[in-house]
Amino acid sequence: MLEKVKNTILKYDMLSPSDSVLVGLSGGADSVALLVCLNELGYNVSAMHINHNLRGEESDRDERFCVELCKKFGISLTVKSLDVKEYCQANKMGIEEGARELRYKAFSAAQTDKICTAHTLSDNVETMLINLIRGTALKGLCGVPGKRGNIVRPLIECTREEVEAFLSERNIGYVTDSTNDSNDYTRNKIRHLVVPKLVEISKEQNGSIYQNISKTLNSIKLDEDYLSIEAESLLKKAQTDENVFDLKMIFSMHEAVLNRVLVMLLKRYEVEVSAAKLEDFKRACKDGRKINLKKNVYSSVKSGKLIITGEKEKPKVYLKEVSFENTEKVSEDFLGRNVEIRLIDYDNKMANIHNMFTKKEIDYDKIKGKIFLRNRISGDKIRLPERGLTKSLKKLFNENIPLEERYKVAVLSDDDGVIYVEGFGADERVSSDENTKRILKVEIS
Repeated sequence: MLEKVKNTILKYDMLSPSDSVLVGLSGGADSVALLVCLNELGYNVSAMHINHNLRGEESDRDERFCVELCKKFGISLTVKSLDVKEYCQANKMGIEEGARELRYKAFSAAQTDKICTAHTLSDNVETMLINLIRGTALKGLCGVPGKRGNIVRPLIECTREEVEAFLSERNIGYVTDSTNDSNDYTRNKIRHLVVPKLVEISKEQNGSIYQNISKTLNSIKLDEDYLSIEAESLLKKAQTDENVFDLKMIFSMHEAVLNRVLVMLLKRYEVEVSAAKLEDFKRACKDGRKINLKKNVYSSVKSGKLIITGEKEKPKVYLKEVSFENTEKVSEDFLGRNVEIRLIDYDNKMANIHNMFTKKEIDYDKIKGKIFLRNRISGDKIRLPERGLTKSLKKLFNENIPLEERYKVAVLSDDDGVIYVEGFGADERVSSDENTKRILKVEIS
């Protein structure tokens, strides 16, 4: 399995040798195997365990296991304790959805180059079957991508059986979530009742369901990527002015591309996408009718042009000066999250002990003038040390942050511009080096 993971990393260009790598560690077989595997392959690995506090003592048992496991391998571990139930009640969402959202927010707030999650080929097969049963477009049949922005999944071509065999060979234990045994959840029903039957049928045909579905997933993804690229190109050509599009050009394309263009438009204006919303939008375009897409956003047709009017909801603006004149720690409530900024005397030897001390840290003595905690503003740019180029935050966020979440990303700036961006780290101008004496450590929860 080690060789397979190495080849998957190369195939998808997931990791480079210099990357700091954070593994989402639940304590289950998949995440334990991922952590051990990346550690054996020599990556600069750390781990984060999220205690969702949903299973009482069992949740605490999982946390203790992860602490002991990381101690055994000498791997840095961060533990986050989250009140998922309260979050889901406050935001009116299901437990599974809320837990996932909180989990990825915690991962994104970590100062690391890459975030590794332990999705396997078995998970991908289950996801594909679930989406197929529920009804989905081509994208839903692609399963979980091996790489999306800075989130990577090195086990995406390994089966659950391979994972368990890998751990058994090394005599490494793991914990089991008791809810995995229940058939109350759709995924568990697929895992326990459907997949074993398909494996049995596949063996009768002298084939492997996992290998065959893996080939199918790769083929579907190629088709989806091509159609999406075509749709993006068409939308760019069809835009004649701000909020104005050539309707004839849009509707001249095959319906598969047309649907993607219309979905892209809905997402651009932060309209919640559904099959019904897409059909209404398409029909209104054909009929030349004006419709309300969402609050204060309308689409209409005039002289062969699709015109989208109305204002997007303006995101909240946050701006506050941060001063260390009489303190070494500042805590601020940033749009519902706590941002803690600490001024630490930097011991260069610590770089060899703790993964957190990297070029992502801010050298306090390189800062010019006042420090401000804020969200992104137009024209913001950052030069990340590991990328070797200056990039606008707009383009940087396009890679992996949903449009509606971008105003929530914490930014630190000084008199010369951006010095730090949550999830990406320090600007090269102020990043720590061998001469650093004091650093700013930013933690967001």
